[in-house]
Amino acid sequence: MMPDLSASPSATRPLLALRRIEKSYGPVNVLKGVDLTLIPGEVHALLGENGAGKSTLMKIVFGLVQPTSGSISLLRTGEVRIESPRHALSLGIGLVSQELSLVPQLDVAQNIFLGVTGALQTVPRASLRAKANEILAELAPHIDSRVMVGTLGMADRQLVEIARTLARGGEIIAFDEPTSSLTPSERDNLFRVIRKLRSAGKAVIYISHRMKEIREICDRMTVLRDGNVIISDEITKHTDEHINAFITGRQLASVLRNRTSGDGKTFGDIALDLQGLTTDRITDVSLQVRSGEILGLAGLVGSGRSAVLRAIFGVDAIRNGTIAANGQTLRIERPVDAINAGIAYIPEDRRGHAVIPMMSIEGNFGLANYRRFSRYGFIDFRRRKAAIRRYASELSIKPADISVPLSNLSGGNQQKVVIARWLGTKARIFLFDEPTRGIDVGAKADIYALLRELAKQGAAVIVVSSELPEIMLLSDNIGVMANGQLAAHFAQDDTVTEDRLMRLMSGETTR
Repeated sequence: MMPDLSASPSATRPLLALRRIEKSYGPVNVLKGVDLTLIPGEVHALLGENGAGKSTLMKIVFGLVQPTSGSISLLRTGEVRIESPRHALSLGIGLVSQELSLVPQLDVAQNIFLGVTGALQTVPRASLRAKANEILAELAPHIDSRVMVGTLGMADRQLVEIARTLARGGEIIAFDEPTSSLTPSERDNLFRVIRKLRSAGKAVIYISHRMKEIREICDRMTVLRDGNVIISDEITKHTDEHINAFITGRQLASVLRNRTSGDGKTFGDIALDLQGLTTDRITDVSLQVRSGEILGLAGLVGSGRSAVLRAIFGVDAIRNGTIAANGQTLRIERPVDAINAGIAYIPEDRRGHAVIPMMSIEGNFGLANYRRFSRYGFIDFRRRKAAIRRYASELSIKPADISVPLSNLSGGNQQKVVIARWLGTKARIFLFDEPTRGIDVGAKADIYALLRELAKQGAAVIVVSSELPEIMLLSDNIGVMANGQLAAHFAQDDTVTEDRLMRLMSGETTR
């Protein structure tokens, strides 16, 4: 059942104290004596670049890995060794992970109560759904507890993941990039629930790279860098620029401006031409992208912005309309047709659709490069290794050891591997869906600079993003999707504001 959010705070609530937590993997020290204390009724931001140690610390708190040294104490039980996620949940600790762990073949209600002893075996389905509906009424009343999770979009799956943690009655709840795929209204619903949890005296750990959200919902912060605590303090005492400097060790505002500057850009011929493109999700979409141009595609979740990319890449069947690349009409029925036409697609759900986490960096690079590095049906591993090492160096992929599993890399470096894969195909049209989702501010600067460099070298680039400042920073021209149609298409200039884009995204006709 939904935790009683109206309950008054109690001194016996299990609040968390981490002392001198260290974690090593062989000779690599990931955490170096980390202290973190959660107090009643606070939302505590855990900040740091990808690879700073945030995820490892949360895995320790949730029992996924054990610390090399240090202690964990709960005010209710004293010092404790958290053996597993099930043990953590029994102690009142819940984790809403950035990488969703739902079972697509089960319905929403089953996913919410999955892992609760005897839930699926002994509780009547109607009762299970009634309890699920009670939780969803607080968080996401539009979600039907009877539908299969596999049919839901990314935003609704994220909400089901959150509902599942709340169903355990967690006293300490960690949220890892929870709004990465949510609309503004869904985000507001989530924040409303988090504020109720805070008012009830619970402790919330909030991991995000979005400074606006951190200021809106968080009270205190702890910043990690290279496994060390840099600062733990009240957020209101520091400016955004100071916090970014704590996170990265450098002032980033000027870095972002300099590395993403599009001064002096010129565009070539039309590289991609869509005319009347229609699928089950979009209707009569017509737009053009020139070589050297970055087209930003804005829109709310479900507006059709991602569906445009899926249609171009042959993921969604085209019912009507045409696609032309460099003046040649294409027949795209499958992704391989798009790949052969020099089109690359980097999807929103990187883990689910773009990478194989347990495969090596080299193996992931080779997924779309079989033909380039094969001869008479055999892969030339020497040439492939040389190519990925070159890209790893050029894109500053860390670690540089191409034999390590991709799961060992931070989100930003995983994204770079996906981009390197498509660079290896010699693609000239790039489709990016949420390219910086779950990526820290430092890695964002790297990705932004890479997109600009692709355009500078003559590639045509389409970027879908939920972050309007990102759309405005990157784009030479902007398209706005609403209700499955192209609501606007205009050049980026000083008249473009977030408010104007939001009105168009909401279906208003003012241009």
